[in-house]
Amino acid sequence: MSWRREERSVAVSSGRAESTLLGLILLIGMVAVVGSSMVLVADDSLTSVQRQSEHERIESGFVELSQQMATASSAGDSSRALNLQTDQDGAVVMTDTGQISISGGDVNKNVSIGAIEYQDDDGTKIAYQAGGVFRETGNQTRIISAPPIEYDVDSETLSFPITEVRDETRLRSGDIVVDHYETDPLGGSSLVENDTVTIEVTSKYYRGWERFFEEQGGATTVRNVEVYDNQTGTVTAEFGYQEVSDAFKTGAIYATNLEVQGGAAVDDDLTQKVAYPPLTEEVNRLVNATRAPKDTFEGTEITRLGTVDEHNDSLEDGIYVADGIEEAGHLEFDLSDGNATLVVDGDINANDETITVSEHENDHELSVYLTGDYDAENGGNICVTESGCYTNEDATVIQLVTSDESEIDFGPGGKSRFEGVIYAGGTNEDWTKRHGCDKQVCIHSNPNFYGSIIASSVEIQGGKGSIDFEYDEQLQDEDVGIYPDPSLLPPQLTYLNIAEHTVDVREK
Repeated sequence: MSWRREERSVAVSSGRAESTLLGLILLIGMVAVVGSSMVLVADDSLTSVQRQSEHERIESGFVELSQQMATASSAGDSSRALNLQTDQDGAVVMTDTGQISISGGDVNKNVSIGAIEYQDDDGTKIAYQAGGVFRETGNQTRIISAPPIEYDVDSETLSFPITEVRDETRLRSGDIVVDHYETDPLGGSSLVENDTVTIEVTSKYYRGWERFFEEQGGATTVRNVEVYDNQTGTVTAEFGYQEVSDAFKTGAIYATNLEVQGGAAVDDDLTQKVAYPPLTEEVNRLVNATRAPKDTFEGTEITRLGTVDEHNDSLEDGIYVADGIEEAGHLEFDLSDGNATLVVDGDINANDETITVSEHENDHELSVYLTGDYDAENGGNICVTESGCYTNEDATVIQLVTSDESEIDFGPGGKSRFEGVIYAGGTNEDWTKRHGCDKQVCIHSNPNFYGSIIASSVEIQGGKGSIDFEYDEQLQDEDVGIYPDPSLLPPQLTYLNIAEHTVDVREK
């Protein structure tokens, strides 16, 4: 018994010793593995931090390079020196990596552009092109330094100095020199009054150019982006407003921001993302020119209607002024003998028939100028009623021109009808939220619209089939007379000033 007990005791002790030893070995192994992993993670983190720091240092060098190239271009014969630190591969100077096309007024110029590019082992590119510095990582591009496209409000001048490199070369890390070679004024300052300026940039850094134009010009600037091989693309940007005379010619909705929600069906071919100038000054001019105690406007007697809160069917050709239209108000016009102008210095609260034309002949028109809001959220009709208000007859007859701050609502209550054109141009973006819509024009469920709209922003809500929106083809050939004196409209752009500067970039 004693011997067996001792044997068992020895065996147990031996097993415990072996387990302890094995556990110690495993623990040492785990510590070694964890330690190695920590070293690897630390090394990776250190590499990432170092790489980011390296990129930022090179970015700063490229920004300085851009500044020195601009200085050399503007300073004539002077040379500029700087220290451009990259890595052992340096940077590549290329002379033909894209093209900039500029058109507007009498200007139609095409300029080939090059680039100075640094590429890291991880694929990150830092590049100078035409005055801008971009950083590209995969499909993302960040603007490090914006291209020198400038708009001067006082002189209404758009300036774009394009700085180019003359020869291809490789720049090793270290001191480099920038010399001005020549400047081509490309025709100097050109008059582009009452016109738009289109800039097309074809480049492998097109994402950076697209982002730049969007940040500088707002929602209306970038008109199109065409990608060719997932590496090169063309960005088309437009500065300035469309001409008022082109309004309503090709589509139902013109807006800088259009949203269609709830399954509403709107033909994409009838919508355009463009900006038209506001006619607020013209609206205010008419308000001031017809304000009491004036009794005539351009030789025509002014009829004052006050606040309209009942049906008035005695209106013919002439000039009419109202302080507003209430829900019970209804103005009915007979345009058999001529045109009529209605100036509303206030709001229009539409309900049932609100403004109608019962008779019209010889292309006679009703022009309505509104300083306030148009509210048809509970129904309300503006239409030609010769064949019935809900019959699509002629959208060229009634023209509603509003301030660029007017808010326009159709629905969600009732079944509002509008037959004509609405001009509420401009690029304002700050609007009151109404029934979930924060755009200038809110079209909710059930309205019936025949004609065309120009506004800064439009939102269409409603299920498929709940909104009847149709463009009147007659508007294509119609000279809509909403703006009596186009010369009074101040252009957004008057002058275009572009020049091509060529410089030599070389190692010192």
